[in-house]
Amino acid sequence: MKWLVILVLLAIVASMASALFFMYRDAGKGSNRMFKALALRVGLSVSLFVCLMIAYKLGYIGPQGIGK
Repeated sequence: MKWLVILVLLAIVASMASALFFMYRDAGKGSNRMFKALALRVGLSVSLFVCLMIAYKLGYIGPQGIGK
């Protein structure tokens, strides 16, 4: 569980980095690759939050962290 959270956080950071790259690369060309990368980041962030809330409700994680 801990590694899954870390991997999703790394994917979120990678999506932000790709959006920054596309912002500089496609400046003024009308490309929407930056918006797609940011939408992916938002989707990953919301998914991670929902999964963490479900895991808390089911008792997989507690107030003191992952793995009791």
